[in-house]
Amino acid sequence: MDAATTDRYAALKELIGGFDSALIAYSGGVDSSLVAYVTAEVLGEKALAVTSGSPSLKRSDLALSETLASKWGMPHRVIVTDEMDN
Repeated sequence: MDAATTDRYAALKELIGGFDSALIAYSGGVDSSLVAYVTAEVLGEKALAVTSGSPSLKRSDLALSETLASKWGMPHRVIVTDEMDN
């Protein structure tokens, strides 16, 4: 990482370190993956990444979110929603 990126990463970790715990809306995309990864790195078991297991989420995206969470040792839950039933 270059110096600017290293500084931003450190600032993000410091910001997250100010929380007692965190719940992260985690889709498996780049943005939420970064936030979830860093939050789990800083807060450990006090961080929980949550993915909606709804029909509107591609199964491949759900599988990716589960794979990455497992690989990173990140607490992760899938919550099944039925928003398509309404």
